[in-house]
This record gives sequence, structure tokens and C-alpha cells, in this order.
Amino acid sequence: MNKLIPIFVVVIIVLGIIVSIEFGKFHQNASLTRSTERFTLFPAHNRPFSVLGNYSSNSADALAILNSSTNATLMVSPFLWNIGYALGNVNMTININYLHVAINLSQISKISSNVVDGYPGLMYGQELWWPFMYRTTQLQFLSLPMIVLRLPNFYSILNYSVYLINGSIDDFSYDIWLSQNPNITSLQYGDFEIMIWMYWNENLSHTPYFIYVGNMSIPTLINGKIENLSWEVYVLPRTGSANGWTGVYFLSPLKEPKAEFGVPIGYILKNMGSYIEKAGVNIYNVNTYYLDAIQVGMEFSDNQGTAIMGYYLYSWQIWLLS
Repeated sequence: MNKLIPIFVVVIIVLGIIVSIEFGKFHQNASLTRSTERFTLFPAHNRPFSVLGNYSSNSADALAILNSSTNATLMVSPFLWNIGYALGNVNMTININYLHVAINLSQISKISSNVVDGYPGLMYGQELWWPFMYRTTQLQFLSLPMIVLRLPNFYSILNYSVYLINGSIDDFSYDIWLSQNPNITSLQYGDFEIMIWMYWNENLSHTPYFIYVGNMSIPTLINGKIENLSWEVYVLPRTGSANGWTGVYFLSPLKEPKAEFGVPIGYILKNMGSYIEKAGVNIYNVNTYYLDAIQVGMEFSDNQGTAIMGYYLYSWQIWLLS
């Protein structure tokens, strides 16, 4: 009997640890769902309409404004920034309940090889550089530009699905811009591009100049539940040239092609400084950098000049945690 006591004690301890972990998960999920204010950026209060990006009519940089139920606005753009010529179009159709981005392009001629064709999507915040050159109407508690340290505790939550027929989906992602001067009209070294990839296929570990700097544990909302996921982090010290801005890339381990997917953007921006320093970039400071804008979209590439693919965005919400 005495020999069984230590075993019994070990079993009790293990069970206690399991219960504690599960209770922690329950408490984390309960606190997220109960202690939040929810604000819908999309779907918007608009009649159905379409934005077309194509080169036969020279309208690759067409823009539109969406009005949300929260009195905030979003900008819409096909943003075909790396296509010099193509037949077909990118059709961004805004319906009452969803955004459908349909890419149907052929005979694509790129401006620069070995990079994506474009990034059709939405923008919230202020970008005074091409293509948006605009400041959207914003939520009072998330009025951008805002110093990173002052960002509230919030989740940005997307409900989306992607599909592929021909070509490749490099990523479905956030594209987030930080600067020390929110009134800049062009980007250079000292500015930061932060990409958060929820779905992705591009292999950065085999891409020149990208530096793997470790994994960050991020409390991620997946289909209604919080999971502490280990995200790979890569840094591109210079983008395009010696004076190019710095890119920081967060890659989800799940690669979800269809999900309700939420990330704590402020948490990520406030805790990424040590990762950037591992790549030899020592200029980032949460006290001096502004979050300028948040974009949502899909980077895509063609297959021998053809790209047929797209995505649906069913909702974009901001959950403010108390």
C-alpha cells in the first residue's frame, strides 16, 4: 500500500496540471468573449458594386470607399503594383454580406521578376503614399496613426476563404505599416512593413536575404477558440535596395485557407522588438513608432503569365478587450 502512495501522488499532480491548463484555456476564451466590445468594419453599409483592376483600360489602381456600420471607412484597391501588362481583370465585388475578389489575368508581364504580382485588398488607417494616399474615417479608440505603445488591447478578426485555380497564392495576410513620421509620402529605411500571414505558401526559409529570428507565441483566435500558437518570424532588413524599408513577417503554423481568424495586433507590435534586433536592425522603439495603417489582402503570383484565383471576405471585426 505504501508503495502505491507515491504513484497516487504523481497521478494527482498530473491531473492537477491538466485541469489547470484546461481551466486556463477556458478562462482565456471566456474573458475574450465576455469582456469585449465588438466593432464591425466589414460588411459595410453600401449598395453592391464592383472595382475593376485591368490594364486594357488603364485602371489598375482603381480605388473605392466602404462605409462600415461603425461610421468608420475602408479603402479598396486591386493594387496590381508589379504588373506591367496583362489581359483580363481583378474584379473586387462588394455585396451586402461579403467581398469577393476574383483574379482572372493572362499574358502577365511583370515589372520586377521573383516578386508577387499584386495585393488586392482593403486599407484602414492612413497611407499618404501610392496607391491609397488617403486617411480613412476611423474608430475613436483606434484612430491611426497612433504611437505603438499607446495601442489598446484588441483583436482584429477576419472571416475569410481563399481558392486557387491557376497560379499561386503567396499569402492571405495583414500588411501593416509603421513609421516615425506619419505624414511621409514615400517609404524608406527606418519604416517598417509588418506582414501577418494566416494562409501562405511562400517558403521564406529558402528565400535570399530573409533572416529567420525565432518563433513568437501569439494567443490566436481560431474559429471561436484561443490557441497559443508558435509563429515563425522572419526579418528582411532592407526591401529592394540599400535604402529600402524593413520587413517583418509572422507565419502562422496552421496555414488556414478558410477560417475565422483573429490576432492581437497591438500585442505583436509591442513585443517584436527583440526579434528585429536579432537581424541587426536596432532602430525600432514602441515609444517613437506610429502604427499608420492596416491592410488586409492576398499576395498572388502567376503561372507562366496566368493567374486565376481569389478570396471571399465575409467579415472584418475589431474586438476591444477591457
